[in-house]
Amino acid sequence: MVSTRHHPRPFPEPATPSSTTRSNATDSPSKSSSPPHSDDSIVVSSSASRKRRSNRSSHAKSSTSLTPAYSHRAPPLLLIWLFVSLPLVVWDTGYIALRPHSMPGGKFHTPIWSLYALYGTVDYVYGWPAWDGHVGFTAAQASLNVIETVMYIYYLSTVLSNGTGSLLNCRSLQGFFLGERDKFISGPGVATAVVVLFSAAVMTLSKTILYWLNEYFSNFANVGHNSLYNLVFLWVIPNGLWLIFPAYMIYLLGKEMVAGMEGTKAEKEE
Repeated sequence: MVSTRHHPRPFPEPATPSSTTRSNATDSPSKSSSPPHSDDSIVVSSSASRKRRSNRSSHAKSSTSLTPAYSHRAPPLLLIWLFVSLPLVVWDTGYIALRPHSMPGGKFHTPIWSLYALYGTVDYVYGWPAWDGHVGFTAAQASLNVIETVMYIYYLSTVLSNGTGSLLNCRSLQGFFLGERDKFISGPGVATAVVVLFSAAVMTLSKTILYWLNEYFSNFANVGHNSLYNLVFLWVIPNGLWLIFPAYMIYLLGKEMVAGMEGTKAEKEE
């Protein structure tokens, strides 16, 4: 029987990793991965990023400071029209609001609204036929008068508070109608006041056109009884002024605002 208890040679000891092997095993992940960034590179990158942001911020601030304020050209004719028309509109609106007391025979008729005794016979919208017939168009258009008047007063107050010198002075006929080329108004609220005036002019023109169309489509029920002379001089010419001047303001202000917007767009593109 062969004995297995005693081996002629002792069994070798299990192999243990050498220090060189352990060092290689430890270093291998570091070799396969990318080397970490040094602290100096992080500081340089962060500093460059802050510098770029600072440059962009300063450029934005300088662009904002260089953007000119809105400049408005107010022709003397425009201002004269507002100074003349506003009291007339207030007078007209008061007559409508106080009917029938402001009408002939009423306690408020004389002396403030005495002229409406004649005009009420020319345009029945302002006379007894409209009042007795409960026509609502008269009071409806007077309600819009109130809104328009507030808008016109806002424009005037803003322009007068920011304007320097006499706004009614001009050196030429073109300057009287379109404003002097070198005479501008700028300041707080001027741009908003121009938009408000433009909106009010659109309201006035639209309302007046509606007033005329109301007569046309009703077969001139309120003014058709007049002679040609009375119709032209007591209705067409007075009411025509509220077609001409609002259209004039719309053209003038619209042209100015478009020029301002195109200039702003060009500055942004640069």
